[in-house]
Amino acid sequence: MNTHFRFQHLFLVVLLAPATLLADMGNHEQKPVSYWYVGGEVGYYMIEQDDDRTGPLPDFWRPAFQVGRRFNRYLSTQFQYGKADRALRDDEQEVEHSQASLQARLHGDGINLFTTHPYLGLGYARHELTTESQDPVKENMVLLELGVQRLLGQHLMLDVGYRHLVDTGDNFTDQHPFIALNYRLGQQYPLAPAPAPRPAPPPEPEPWIDSDGDGVEDKKDKCPDTPRGAKVDADGCPIMLTESVNITLDIEFAFNSTEVPERYLDDIGKIATVMVEYPDSQLMLEGHTDSVGSTAYNQTLSQDRADAVKRVLIRHFQIDPTRIGTIGMGESQPVADNDSEDGRARNRRVEAIIEASREIMEQR
Repeated sequence: MNTHFRFQHLFLVVLLAPATLLADMGNHEQKPVSYWYVGGEVGYYMIEQDDDRTGPLPDFWRPAFQVGRRFNRYLSTQFQYGKADRALRDDEQEVEHSQASLQARLHGDGINLFTTHPYLGLGYARHELTTESQDPVKENMVLLELGVQRLLGQHLMLDVGYRHLVDTGDNFTDQHPFIALNYRLGQQYPLAPAPAPRPAPPPEPEPWIDSDGDGVEDKKDKCPDTPRGAKVDADGCPIMLTESVNITLDIEFAFNSTEVPERYLDDIGKIATVMVEYPDSQLMLEGHTDSVGSTAYNQTLSQDRADAVKRVLIRHFQIDPTRIGTIGMGESQPVADNDSEDGRARNRRVEAIIEASREIMEQR
């Protein structure tokens, strides 16, 4: 058989393969990443002619059986055994051809050629030709193969390709285009991506609580014990106002006396109350006399009168003595005419002067 006739057969096989690929036998979009498979193959085997080996053996069709394992996206292996009987061209003598091979295949994962997926294979083949009149011819061969695969349905897989075989001893070459149909077993598919975690539900709003009733929520209130009715700022703290108090008290004394008249205790008590309410306040006691007597004597007498009132505040009302100041003014500041008894009585006095201020809460 001439070379031109050989390539006609090869061209016929290659044409039939794409036509078969057009038949879509089911959903094959999801590719398994690993599986076993078993199947059958039909190929057109073209042996390089050499009378020393087999005589004039024509090209022939050869069926084969195979089993394979796809390990992952990129690597698989296949064992194959094929056998065919063919008569020599020059007589009726039969030749039995058998071949066992083992291939490792590298797959182009992610490469898509018209819905097929290519691979490149490298392997070893044990080739044997047996005739009735000669001893068997046994050859060790290295093979290189190139092919494409397409998944058909849930289990079927179509495989179309070409093998080139080289005898390791004599460097003879054989050619072998083929088409195979395999059945997949034990398929493992890519793990489905984990579903995105559902967003956590928004936390339940905390109850709005205003313990002191000032209109500011507790969690924002920097002054949680505001008295009821007080005006507050944005932080819940009372708005403070400054309050000033000025009190003047006159205490009149008997002639030439430093004893505080008992009738003035209530008035002195009012002074003490103000000093308690205004803890930062200070009290000044000014002692005075009439014009009877010497100026020096009256100066001393006026100081003693101021000190007497101070002692009453300390002993009767427990006022801190450091908050009370005293000064004697003598006869220098009369408030009435010293020419009359009534005027002189009014001049014999102690004036209590208190100035106080405090911050108070503004009321709503």
